[in-house]
Amino acid sequence: MDKAFKVSFAKAQSVLNKFRYKPRKQWSDDDRVLFKLCNFAVLSRKRLNQILLSLDKLSKLSDKSHYKYNELDIKLLKELILEKLDNCFEKFKHKISVIKESDLQKIKEHLSNIKNENLRLENEIKRLNFIIENFIKEKEIQEIRDVWEILNKKISRKKKSHTKQPEEKLSFNQENVKEFIRKWNQGHTTVEITEGFKKIGLNISKSKKKTYKI
Repeated sequence: MDKAFKVSFAKAQSVLNKFRYKPRKQWSDDDRVLFKLCNFAVLSRKRLNQILLSLDKLSKLSDKSHYKYNELDIKLLKELILEKLDNCFEKFKHKISVIKESDLQKIKEHLSNIKNENLRLENEIKRLNFIIENFIKEKEIQEIRDVWEILNKKISRKKKSHTKQPEEKLSFNQENVKEFIRKWNQGHTTVEITEGFKKIGLNISKSKKKTYKI
């Protein structure tokens, strides 16, 4: 028989009435399961009704024209009932908890701690953002300074390169022309050849201009 099988209170009562006239020795396995289901449905309803009636009687204490009490008295009654109810459901071997006033207080404290922690984290995030923003600004300012220094250097170099320098007029004699042609044929550049002339102390700019027929 399906364990999830459900039976109404009226059906359960009718089934139990039939089982009264059937000897237990003749019960099959399905009969035993059906009897337990129906028996629980009937007895749980009856006992629940008794509990609800008792609670109704307890609620009549709220009439202040006949009784006098304060909030602490009511909370004490609630705690006692919930504690008893919690112990009752523990016997069913299922994880069914009853929220008591003390539990509610713990939940409130827990939520309050979470709220305070969130507030602390928000403030910490703001502080870190402030530090990061300042760091980025300082870094950008430093980068701007570095770029400014580089630009100043480039500008100063350009100014120096634009200053007019006395032009060197190169003039060669017959021997120098032969030496120039010889080095040129060896693969030297004109810069290398003229620098070589400067190193040996040849004053090219002051040499007299002469023309030769080659």
